[in-house]
Amino acid sequence: MIDGGLELDLDAVRQNISEAEVICFYFTFLNRTLVVDTRSSDQVGTFIRVVPMAKDSGDRLRSIRRLRPQLPRPTSMTLIPWDCRITSLVSMGVWAPLLSRLDNVEEADACLQALRLREHRELRRMIRGHQYDTLWMRPDYSKESAEQ
Repeated sequence: MIDGGLELDLDAVRQNISEAEVICFYFTFLNRTLVVDTRSSDQVGTFIRVVPMAKDSGDRLRSIRRLRPQLPRPTSMTLIPWDCRITSLVSMGVWAPLLSRLDNVEEADACLQALRLREHRELRRMIRGHQYDTLWMRPDYSKESAEQ
């Protein structure tokens, strides 16, 4: 499937979700990562949280170990770049398999809502030109009038 010019192998994404202990969706546009840890023990359940993006996979692994010190090092971790809209996680059939691996669906829904809100805010900032520069500007447009 191609969304916004990017090819996604949704079957591979779903397979990674079903097999990996730790799943990380990273959203470069939002500078955030959705970390899903499907491991659990008698003391702790599964884990899902929106966190800042890491520098690399080693940094992400270290952050997971800090967040979940009561669990051993994960045996498998998948990193999935997601450059599509947040709602496409649901519409493309990726969210349901993710939920099936978690204990706390309410926490997952709160993370999804937080990502949607962050995406909405970032799109508004982009449209208004806050911390974004336009490549082509209308001749009658001025940044000062847009900020009013």
